[in-house]
Amino acid sequence: MPITDHEGLDALCASCGIALDYRDIRGQRHEPGIEVKQSLLAALQLPVNSDDDIRQRLEQVQSSKWSHLIAPVVVRRQNEVPMRLPLRLADNQVDGAIKWELYTESGQLRQGEWKISTQDSVDEAVVNGARLRQFEVVLPDFEAIGYHRLIVKLEDGTESPTTLIVAPETCYQPPALANDRKIWGISLQLFSLRSKRNWGIGDFTDLQSVIHILAPLGINLLGLNPLHALFPHLPDNPSPYSPSSRDFLNPVYLDVEAIDEFKHDPGVMAQVKSEQFQAHLQALRELELIDYPGVWGLKLQVLGLLYQVFKQRHHDTDSTRLEAFRQFQLNGGEDLFKFALFEALQASFHRDDAAIEQWQQWPEAYRDPASETVTRWAEEHADDIGFHQYLQWNAEQQLSAAQENCKRHDMCVGIYRDLAVGDARSSAQCWAEQADYALEIGIGAPPDDFNANGQDWALPPLTPQSLREQAYRPFIRTLRANMRHAGALRIDHIMGLMRLFWVPPNGSPRQGTYVSYPFADLMGILALESHRHHCLLIGEDLGTVPDEVRHALDTNKMLSFRILNFEKDWHHGTIRLPQEYPRYALCTSGSHDLPTLRGFWQEVDLELREQLGLYPSDESRDQQRQVRRQDRLEILTALARENLVAEEAINETNASKNLGSELARSIQRYLARARSMLFMVQLEDLLLQTRQVNLPGTIDEYPNWRSRLSVDLEDWHEQVDLEGFARAVNIERDA
Repeated sequence: MPITDHEGLDALCASCGIALDYRDIRGQRHEPGIEVKQSLLAALQLPVNSDDDIRQRLEQVQSSKWSHLIAPVVVRRQNEVPMRLPLRLADNQVDGAIKWELYTESGQLRQGEWKISTQDSVDEAVVNGARLRQFEVVLPDFEAIGYHRLIVKLEDGTESPTTLIVAPETCYQPPALANDRKIWGISLQLFSLRSKRNWGIGDFTDLQSVIHILAPLGINLLGLNPLHALFPHLPDNPSPYSPSSRDFLNPVYLDVEAIDEFKHDPGVMAQVKSEQFQAHLQALRELELIDYPGVWGLKLQVLGLLYQVFKQRHHDTDSTRLEAFRQFQLNGGEDLFKFALFEALQASFHRDDAAIEQWQQWPEAYRDPASETVTRWAEEHADDIGFHQYLQWNAEQQLSAAQENCKRHDMCVGIYRDLAVGDARSSAQCWAEQADYALEIGIGAPPDDFNANGQDWALPPLTPQSLREQAYRPFIRTLRANMRHAGALRIDHIMGLMRLFWVPPNGSPRQGTYVSYPFADLMGILALESHRHHCLLIGEDLGTVPDEVRHALDTNKMLSFRILNFEKDWHHGTIRLPQEYPRYALCTSGSHDLPTLRGFWQEVDLELREQLGLYPSDESRDQQRQVRRQDRLEILTALARENLVAEEAINETNASKNLGSELARSIQRYLARARSMLFMVQLEDLLLQTRQVNLPGTIDEYPNWRSRLSVDLEDWHEQVDLEGFARAVNIERDA
């Protein structure tokens, strides 16, 4: 029967956090259709095809909400004193003492009891014919941050456990940033590094070299692209924002020759040093774009040999290195095992049939990680699984060594990592934790000025219900994995902690709508983990940003992400003055999804979009060019106000579209003056490159994530006045 109870359908959507409408970047209101509402509810395991379904699902949702004495997880801040907790009881459970036991993270046991009466209730509902009431109870004299276990016990024997997470009031701030101190750093795409020794792609040893070159200039942090594990069997899918797992590292960044087994095995060393192998490496180094299949092919070939050497050297021995590997496996636990199992399975299936690119194409028995078939395969292929654990172990060691190097150079932050917004549908993560994801849904963004058709990133979302039921374990696990070996972490699309834009199956972004997430809880966990890891947090807040998100960033002392061209008075078009930037912010001239500074100035990106037919109309193209001319003029005007360029040169410089090194330095000096805690310079801008890293809206039309820098890192000092640039920036930052 068709659905006629539209009010009931809307009530069900609202109870699940599905937005009944939203406003786009222009303020225009959009409403999802009935079919979209049905598809999103189905993704939440609440399918509705009739009015009776709606009634039953509403009862199911309400029953689920009231079915626990206390919610499976409660997040509170340390400064919430007294700490109040929600308790739900039937009328016949109210009388009598309610006992509680609190097992703190430190191992202590605290006990007590609550006495309440029905008149103290703050909410009530009738579920399955029984009246239930909600109360607020107080946990006395408790404010220890951490993850605690609380058990509520009633006289009738009923018990209800919950995870109590107590978070600091704000996110971690490095002591070096006290007293209004401002620091700066350089951001780079690790894969793009060109050197005379790497294997055609930047690696962790190149990163070490970059630290040695740049740290003496006075920088305090080094920003990197996401280092998430991708898909070795599909090397031509290199986007770090569509990963196989955000919890593990991409082995392509390994410096193979720095691994212990390479240095101690003459046979492997001789093979790599052979004339044929070296010729292949040199050919990879000289390419303008990264040859991912070529790089992966050589690295996996030698890494496989090194794993065999490792096993032969340490088999049945008590070596320190073997013990360290076993400890790494133990610490990684089930999560590391499942990831390595996925990697081994996918490699095996793809090797037998190259058409098998996703786990959804595997034989059905292998699609369930808990199946007997998978368990038996894992037992028979323990060696293959161990190989992928070995890769992760070495990657962790090399990344850790880079962060330790930053500390030795007295960088107060060091490595600044980037966390993508989700995992790909064909990912190891989605295979391992299928019940946690709405696998048929894509997350993205509604249409805006930069993407007229909206965006579908093809990343299935974790469901809010699953996150709560697991006491946010998937979120916590991912934060810990990315805060390791890092002094700062950028959270891509920070708005996703409050709401994600869900695109329905086989639908377009124009049909999607937002789904709400437990924002306050997730922000609290971010604050707690940032303190645990001494990690500064940056929230990428570009695009359609709700006011609540910006307010939360500020109150939590999480840095906002501010880009020069977007920081303007939108009524008058004037560029924000340096002193008007917020204190808790990172300011920069661009990002991986935007043109380089020179590309922006010379309209390279606009010409490229025209060549690729990315403009919806000629009017849109002409409007973008007019906006760009005005942007250049406003930037020059702002520079003149700060005495960084001469006023009489404004019109001439704007008309010529020429960005030389002096003008580029003046723009960076302008940003360096900002009040913001952090100022980041993109390495591409320091080298005055024109090609941008990624062109949103393209797949194969543009070489996204493949561009290499134009200069070997060994030649940076010869090509660029690094000391002069750093001196100018340091003066501005210290002023």
